[in-house]
This record gives sequence, C-alpha cells and structure tokens, in this order.
Amino acid sequence: MEQQLPLEKEVGNVFAKFPPFPEGLTDFLVMLAPWGALIGAIFGILGFLTLVGVGSFVSVLSIGIASYGSTWQMWVSIIGLGIAAVMYLLAFQPLRNKSMRGWNMLYYAFLVNLAVNVLTFSLFGLIITFLIGGWVLFQIRPRYT
Repeated sequence: MEQQLPLEKEVGNVFAKFPPFPEGLTDFLVMLAPWGALIGAIFGILGFLTLVGVGSFVSVLSIGIASYGSTWQMWVSIIGLGIAAVMYLLAFQPLRNKSMRGWNMLYYAFLVNLAVNVLTFSLFGLIITFLIGGWVLFQIRPRYT
C-alpha cells in the first residue's frame, strides 16, 4: 500500500471534486513540470540570495520607523522562498523520470507555500496557491509512479 504524505488524503479529497483536466492538458503539464520546477528553482534561489541581502538592509533601515512588525513577515517569506526553491531543484530529475519522488517534492513545496501564506496572513496568496496549485498538482499525480 502506498504511503500518504501529510494531509495528502484530505487535500486530495478536496480536489477530487474538481473537474478533471482534458488528457492533452494533463500530458502537457506532466511534460512541462520538470522544466517549470527547474526555472522556479533557478529564479527562487537567485531571488532568495538577493532578498537576503536586501532584507538585511531593509531590517536595518526599519529600526525606529513605522514599519514595526513587518520585517518578520518578510523574513518568513524569504525563508519559505529558499526552502521551496531547493525543493523544486530536488524535484527536477525525478519529475523528468516521472517518479513519484518528484511529485512528492512538488507537494512539499506546495505545503511550504501554503504555510508561508498562513504565517504572513496573505489570504489572497493562500487562496490562489491552494486552489490553482493544488488543482494542478492533484491532476498530474496519477501520471507519476
């Protein structure tokens, strides 16, 4: 029996009620997934490294300014970006091989992005990430072994 990832059954049950994608679209998304993950990893890592530098500068500037409390949200977002980018990079080769390990890494990155949206009180990001990201993720899941 296949082992379930954290919350996979519950989240999967939500998306089981959504309309399925046409076969051609699902095939296209499976073909595109490794390259999307690689591009996301490259830009994510570059963004993370840039934001760590900029974030340090902004944190110093915000001392004593009316931005009290906003820097922790910025750092949660930056750390989440770094973690998700590494997961996308780790997913690249398994996704090319249509291995379930690649889908699992995308799922964990999905959970990280949801957690960041919850922790930073980003309701719009949470809704978009959950609905669109989750729908696509669970539509392509059956193609991975």
